[in-house]
Amino acid sequence: MLIDSNTFKQYIPENFNSFVVGLSGGADSLCLTLLMNEYIQTNNYKLVACIVDHKLRAESSTEILPIIAILQNNNIEYKVLVWEHDKIDTKIEVQARQARYNLLYQFCKSISSNCLCTAHHALDQWETFFMRLSRGSGIRGLASINTISDFKDIKLLRPLLHFTPQDIKDTLKYRFNITEYVKDSMNYDTKFERVKWRQSYEELSNNKYNLSIKNINQSIDRIQRANDFIDSILKGNINQIYSNSYLNLKLFKTQHIEMQIRILRYIVTTFFPEKQIISYSLLERMVYAIIDNNFTAVNFCNLVFKRDKTKNIKVYIENRRK
Repeated sequence: MLIDSNTFKQYIPENFNSFVVGLSGGADSLCLTLLMNEYIQTNNYKLVACIVDHKLRAESSTEILPIIAILQNNNIEYKVLVWEHDKIDTKIEVQARQARYNLLYQFCKSISSNCLCTAHHALDQWETFFMRLSRGSGIRGLASINTISDFKDIKLLRPLLHFTPQDIKDTLKYRFNITEYVKDSMNYDTKFERVKWRQSYEELSNNKYNLSIKNINQSIDRIQRANDFIDSILKGNINQIYSNSYLNLKLFKTQHIEMQIRILRYIVTTFFPEKQIISYSLLERMVYAIIDNNFTAVNFCNLVFKRDKTKNIKVYIENRRK
């Protein structure tokens, strides 16, 4: 299907008027940028396309030139952000992602924009689900990617999350007359976990398994509803269980283990908002440690959880001596 402006704008919240788009130059982010440009023109909003040059491939600085030409032809404001780094030999994908988001976040703050748009699509959602399923994730992890989520003190917006790669390429070709864009060789390198899942899609989505984008993403939508419901219960009760850096141990023990896990995650992210991804298994083990009658103290995620004379638990940042 072609993504028209009316369909696209359904996924843009009305409370934003300034947007930064992470533009890699690939089909997905290029299509997102052009659709966002249509949207902001009808609303007189601000848009800046940010190209992050990771300097991981020799051609990275030259291959974006045709993309810049497209931006200029469409009068789209843009900025090239360069990741300065030494040679990277390990965890390239993880380090590049962290650097990209840090650069984009810093740029958002520099222009006072609180909305960063990324081009995650329906196949990304499918891949994320199976990657997390293979690691034994809980409900929160299997909820995968949300259309809008928090990133530090700004919002991450993913308007293409309900569209397939084919929808995106068809829209580029037939609506914007674009068939050439950056094709990153790293997207085909099977040493990366996501690429392995992507290449298995055709086999897993056929009639034998029927694990298609449509079916899996329908399950994800339902998991997200359940996840949102549990979070709403947490928000309604958290101040009774944890406040002023104290965890009420008696009330904590009365909670369902899923709620106990979320309370601990809430505490960690209160101290360290950047720690959005915490191992579910580690959180489980932490719960079991705290509810043990012999519990006295434990260090977890750079925090100290220590039982005091009131039989409650004081939480404070670990003092690491060099």
